[in-house]
Amino acid sequence: MATNLTYPTFCLPDDPANISIYQNVDTPDKLNATVFNDNGFFQEHISTTPLPTLRIISIHSKSSIKPLQISKDALQVLKDTYKIGDELWDLTSTFGDKPMTAGVGEGAMKVQSGENGIQDISYRLTFPTPVGVEDWTMRQMGVLHHHDPNDLQNLWIFFHVGRSTPMQKKIEQYASLSQGLRSDYTWLTLHSSVFSCCLHNWRSYINRLGYDVDRHSDSSLGFILRNIDHVLTAGGDSNLTAIHNTRDLLLPTSYRLRVILETLTKLGHLSSVLDSQYNSADNGFQKLVTCVAYHKARLEGFVVGVEVLKEKVKDILNMTTLGLDFRMTNQMLDLNNRMVELNNRMLGANQQLLELGTKSFDDNATVKVVTILTLIYLPASLVSSIFGMNLFKFDDGATEEFRISKQFWIYVVATIILAVITVSVYLWTHKEQVRSRHSHPMKGIPQGSEEDAET
Repeated sequence: MATNLTYPTFCLPDDPANISIYQNVDTPDKLNATVFNDNGFFQEHISTTPLPTLRIISIHSKSSIKPLQISKDALQVLKDTYKIGDELWDLTSTFGDKPMTAGVGEGAMKVQSGENGIQDISYRLTFPTPVGVEDWTMRQMGVLHHHDPNDLQNLWIFFHVGRSTPMQKKIEQYASLSQGLRSDYTWLTLHSSVFSCCLHNWRSYINRLGYDVDRHSDSSLGFILRNIDHVLTAGGDSNLTAIHNTRDLLLPTSYRLRVILETLTKLGHLSSVLDSQYNSADNGFQKLVTCVAYHKARLEGFVVGVEVLKEKVKDILNMTTLGLDFRMTNQMLDLNNRMVELNNRMLGANQQLLELGTKSFDDNATVKVVTILTLIYLPASLVSSIFGMNLFKFDDGATEEFRISKQFWIYVVATIILAVITVSVYLWTHKEQVRSRHSHPMKGIPQGSEEDAET
């Protein structure tokens, strides 16, 4: 037995009830209406009142997420009085919450046979109801018919969501007319009223879904060319979120329609069997067979339409996915081109650094030449400072000739020797420094880091 674990299905025993009863207890040819707002009074009435030939009970909930305004104990009394099976709990298990997608396959008609040919017929219908101008919501109605072929204890129980439902008005209308309480007439009137109330909005609902699908299809080409960020953001006239929402509405619709079709098929078959057992050729069972066939033909067309819309939405999503993949590929190619350009720039920067290093090397060679020339010049300056200008004679008073002393070779030799010594010392020192750098490349790094590097 299915159970609603989110919200309670029934109200508490002390909560206000809303149970309408139409029965012919004291008036065999007329239905009297009574409303019970207390579960205790209802239980007492069911327990103490003789079973009428026809009793119709209508039970409401204030909204989809509110429990039925009857306690489980009160419904248990009714179940025991008429010896109804556990299908009553299955029928009411989804009330107290909105129709869930996981339960779209439930609610088809069940028939349980009892004593004296009595049959308990139960089914639950889920149907769309307009909310405002363009929005829709799903409602449900449960029906249990305790059918007595001997017309001794016929019972109808209707479970509604909301007050003043179309089916409630149909029941009140039937009770007020009292055109006949025969089981076949009641069979025709109430079953046909259920389907007329629950099925008339399906066409408008499916047409609305078809309009949404066509709108997505017409704008799909422009849709996939938009900016990816905008495409993935809800709120646009045509985007992935809206398309997925439409698909999510279409998926359970076909299964709900198939459940109703299954109920219609079983009810039509049962009506045919009862028609064959009835004495009169013109009876409510035979008329309901015709009514059921009409509703089946309509719903079968709706199922085909929903399947076409599902395929169309699938194609739209596939096309949109391909478009987004193409756009993402272009974005990746553009990103790759930018990375290539950045890599080329980095290569250019490395080339410039290499050229700068070459220039630094050239500058270093120039410095070395200047240093050597300076080292040659310094000894000459030193020797010149020591000997002064005594090695040269410009004018001795007798002649005006420029004369060099015979000891000038001392100056030349001293300068050459000192220059060779100085340059040699410099070259030896520089070579030792280079050798030291090559033999100790980790110089200047902390000891711990050097050990890590060796490790």
